[in-house]
Amino acid sequence: MSRVFRFFLLIPFFASAQMWDHKATFVLKKDQLQHVEIKAQGRDHHLAFRWTLYKNGGLVMHVSYDRQNFQPLLYAKYRKNSFRIDLFSKPVDGNMANYWTPYALLQFKVFDPKKREAWFDLLIKGYGKNEIYFEKGR
Repeated sequence: MSRVFRFFLLIPFFASAQMWDHKATFVLKKDQLQHVEIKAQGRDHHLAFRWTLYKNGGLVMHVSYDRQNFQPLLYAKYRKNSFRIDLFSKPVDGNMANYWTPYALLQFKVFDPKKREAWFDLLIKGYGKNEIYFEKGR
């Protein structure tokens, strides 16, 4: 394998580590509720998530963000392992500079069948526009 090709294979690993403003890892058992408080633009936002069923490699999630409820189905495979939550509503004007709004990504990493635990990463990207603080809950 040529050196140039190996270099391009390693770029995503280095770029992904520096891309996120905040990163946290959670280990949850079935129906264990995780609360996260996100403070941005002078407002408090509440994120809560849990999982209820693991079947055929899929994890049924219940996610609530600012009283909006979602029920994504996540797999531990690439492109099916994460759920994106926009922290603020997108602007209605067509200005691309304002289009990139902060978001959180809930990423399913692995399921341990012996302990019946699921591992998650919560990744937050703020684009430097806002001060974003986040606190783990219970």
